[in-house]
Amino acid sequence: MRVLVTGVSGFSGGTVARRLASNGYDVVGTYRRDTGFLAPLRDVKRLEPVQTDLIDAGRLVGPFDAIVHTAGTSPAPGIGVATLVRDNIDASFALIEAAQRWGTNRFIFFSSLSYYGRIEQDVVDETTPVRDPDAYGATKLIVEQRLAELSAEFSTLALRLPGVVGPGAHRNWLSGVASRLRAGEPIRAFHLDRLYNNAAHIDDIAALVQAALTREPWSGFDPAVLGAAGSLTVREVIERLALALGVSAKIEEITPTNTSFTLSSAHAIARYGYQPMEIGAMINRYGREIAG
Repeated sequence: MRVLVTGVSGFSGGTVARRLASNGYDVVGTYRRDTGFLAPLRDVKRLEPVQTDLIDAGRLVGPFDAIVHTAGTSPAPGIGVATLVRDNIDASFALIEAAQRWGTNRFIFFSSLSYYGRIEQDVVDETTPVRDPDAYGATKLIVEQRLAELSAEFSTLALRLPGVVGPGAHRNWLSGVASRLRAGEPIRAFHLDRLYNNAAHIDDIAALVQAALTREPWSGFDPAVLGAAGSLTVREVIERLALALGVSAKIEEITPTNTSFTLSSAHAIARYGYQPMEIGAMINRYGREIAG
């Protein structure tokens, strides 16, 4: 099977591309900028890195049996709405249009829990209502809607991802906590005694992608929420990560700015064989990965 993986110079895309190539898939991996994640991929057999902007996806030499679309721009200082629209909507639409010409039959999209906007229920699953997503969440929503419109053409799996951890993870709550712990800074957090499983390890996600490509094509558009197995309180999560890093944790409770919720991965487990790590084991592993 020939697979296009976008965003291989990123943390998630590089891990997925390496796993697929190592398991016998012929992988073309696109990237826009060179990063530290890209260098280790250059010697991976069956993996061809190609530098391009996905706005120009139609120039790639297809066809591809499947696409795993991990590329995208996340919110950060200096990233405006116009950039989010161009990189997350316009580029994705160009890729989807190319996929139609190639006759691609499987499309796995790395979406986000930001799709939902303001979450007001205790447990999030695929049926959770959308309420006022921010600009980034709206880009994920629009791409999902476009893929749903084309459900007769693709078997599409939209992975609604929480914070993703693993070596090199960044720009999510757990990686931020880890950075502050290692710097000896206090951890200011809310809902300290509420349950938390709002993370997924990149290796579990990559395994799910491979399983989805291995199975028979599914019917139409299908979203799936991913999280860790089990749960710990927020306080326990911080303390466990500190222990894994070999540092002490100074925790300060602050006034909540949003609601507390956990994630149900039941659909991904039942339909696609998702096998998430238990949250405590995940944190222990993540601590070891970044401490070493």
